Amino acid sequence: MRITPGMSSDNALYNLQKGRTLLNRLQEQIASGSVINRPSDDPITTRQLLDMDSKLEQGEQYLSNITKGNLSLSMTDTALQGMADIIAQAKKTTGTITSGSSDQTVRENAASQLEELKKQLVDLGNTQLGDQYIFAGFKNSTPPFSINDNTYSGTSDEISIEIDQNSPAAITLTGDALLKGTGSYGSVDIFETLDAIIAAIRSNNPDDIQSNAANLDASSNQINNARSDVAGRMIRLESAETMISRNQSTLKGIISDTMGVDYVEAATQLTQQQAAFEAALSATAKISQLSLLDYL
Repeated sequence: MRITPGMSSDNALYNLQKGRTLLNRLQEQIASGSVINRPSDDPITTRQLLDMDSKLEQGEQYLSNITKGNLSLSMTDTALQGMADIIAQAKKTTGTITSGSSDQTVRENAASQLEELKKQLVDLGNTQLGDQYIFAGFKNSTPPFSINDNTYSGTSDEISIEIDQNSPAAITLTGDALLKGTGSYGSVDIFETLDAIIAAIRSNNPDDIQSNAANLDASSNQINNARSDVAGRMIRLESAETMISRNQSTLKGIISDTMGVDYVEAATQLTQQQAAFEAALSATAKISQLSLLDYL
């Protein structure tokens, strides 16, 4: 087969372009710090990296959810602590007048103290996080309790977040289960219990005072049961956060190892490729200068 000058020229040009492409790729990798700068560089690895990026994004969303969940549960626990303190004070006030009193002023003072404690309990039942009432269920844009009556105007739905794929976690309690005794924490309507004690004190009825005072102990247990539930949820969020953070760190390490440039190796290859490319340029230049007279 006869090798023509045109074929030699085309072959030289192809090799120069190939060398230039490799040189450009090495320079791009060193400049970007990444061995993969476009899908065509390594389609299979690119797909794997995209999958890992997607998992990283999911992990970041779960961590964001957990942060919001911890804030909600922390606010809930603070409110529950306040409720527990109020019930403890109500028990103390009631205990001073369990047997009634012939002194109307004493009775009225005790009844007034209990009324103020009930108002504080209503305020805690209407605790807000931002513009949302945390004990109102899904109907959380309006207060679930009113001082004028003992009804609950929220819903019985707990708000949940996703802390992993198909793994929801409730981050709120509902006011009806907490203060009206409609859930698993207990069966005492704490507002009605306080009203009954107040009425019994004002009517100086020791039997009613004592019978309703017993419900304050049950009320205290009801609030404590809710606090235990919140503590368990916070432990679960903490465990999930630790696990997700570790997974995020592992994924970032894999991505870094996969995409990261070994600068020593890349610099060595770049030096070699530059030398080879310059040699190819020199050789091609010499070949292109030859004419028919050089062969005579």
